[in-house]
Amino acid sequence: MHLVCVLRFYDHIRTAAASLTSEHALQVLLICATLVATNAQRFGSLPPFKSFAPVAARVPAPPPPPTVQRAVVRASTDDRSAQTLRFDNDADPSGAFSYNVETSNGIAAQAQGTPRNFGGNPPVVPVVISGAFRWVSPEGEPIDISYTADENGYQASGSAIPTPPPIPEAILRSLQRLQ
Repeated sequence: MHLVCVLRFYDHIRTAAASLTSEHALQVLLICATLVATNAQRFGSLPPFKSFAPVAARVPAPPPPPTVQRAVVRASTDDRSAQTLRFDNDADPSGAFSYNVETSNGIAAQAQGTPRNFGGNPPVVPVVISGAFRWVSPEGEPIDISYTADENGYQASGSAIPTPPPIPEAILRSLQRLQ
């Protein structure tokens, strides 16, 4: 009931505020203070005002940076201290080239490439390459590989290239009968 009276009084003052003199303003202030003081106990029983704390936006944590594992190169003492014994490199404007490399730990490589014109429109002129490389296996065996890369693809031969098992005799005979 008192609150309704205060609200009506406030509304009356708000509409009449333009015509208030300083003496009237002082009277209104005293009346409001008296009303608040006499009704403070009544309004004190209200639950306290609960303010809300701002809630932080939930942003997912960034993923951890990727870990890079470095390859462990296990080289013998000879491999780490290997010296280049020979290095030849030649190239010409036509696309032909040759190189030859040899190191003190038994690694060697050499190759030659020449352009081959297969004709066509536009002309097809791939570089045909032949070469070889060698190294010594961890078991101490020399490994030699020679290769050709041309219109028939990459063709390698050597001691480390696996060979297919022999064809059984029964299969060979049946293949001969088919011919």
